[in-house]
Amino acid sequence: MVFLKRIITIIIIFSLLIAIVSLFLPSKYEVAKNVFISADVYATKNYLEEQNQSNLLFNFPDFETDVEYDVTNVDDGVDVTVYLELNYGFNPITKFYGLFAYDELEELTNNELEKIKVEIEELPKIHKVNVQIKIIDKPIWFLSIRDTVTQNGMNNIHGKSYEKINNYIDSINIEKIMSPITIYHSWSDTVIDVEIGIPISKEIVIFEDEIKLSNIDAGTYVSATHYGSYDRLPETYFGINEWMRKNKVIVIGAPWEMYITDPAKELNSKKWETTINFPIEKIKE
Repeated sequence: MVFLKRIITIIIIFSLLIAIVSLFLPSKYEVAKNVFISADVYATKNYLEEQNQSNLLFNFPDFETDVEYDVTNVDDGVDVTVYLELNYGFNPITKFYGLFAYDELEELTNNELEKIKVEIEELPKIHKVNVQIKIIDKPIWFLSIRDTVTQNGMNNIHGKSYEKINNYIDSINIEKIMSPITIYHSWSDTVIDVEIGIPISKEIVIFEDEIKLSNIDAGTYVSATHYGSYDRLPETYFGINEWMRKNKVIVIGAPWEMYITDPAKELNSKKWETTINFPIEKIKE
């Protein structure tokens, strides 16, 4: 019994010593890291913001993590400075671990920063939009299905509509001349008026209630190509809108997209090409 009491006393004294010593140990790991990334500043900020909001940026599960960052535009890319703080809390064991795991934390931080650099540099540089003026000299006829859907409804509408139109085109044996298109007649946070179509070789009479004959008018268009997945299309729209604002062009109709790459044949979304077109007033010479 005396022996057991001694063991307990030793454990208590040892625990107290650990607790007292831990009071003088660092309670956090702080570091500032800088890395050059060959990428667009907008795409870099967008990536970092999305990762940070999802708690995926420098996520160390054993510690409370605080991350801040600065992004500076430089020649051929951006300089990113990350300010990282890992809080050990008041747990003596965690504080002792932090004391002896400095090299490990340093390596983990460097690896995470390298992963961020690689992932950002692999993003399609689609924000650097090459905007062009193009002239369509004759109408582009297409068969289409137009509908009003919610944001969630947009996920499935393209495939279903294209399938119906393709089946009808095959049944009447008419020639398809271009890639599929989508026209956005109006767009809000709740409702989208969208028309999905497939261009055909000539004007025809339609005997189908759901499918209509429509056309892209001849005229002047602002056009740019988006490279990458469809969920990043807004970045290219942003670039086009900035170009139109700076050049003071006047949009006179709904924008439309043409899907150059067939996702069913090219599974790598980074290789997908989509042209975005805005009808505008003719630019004066």
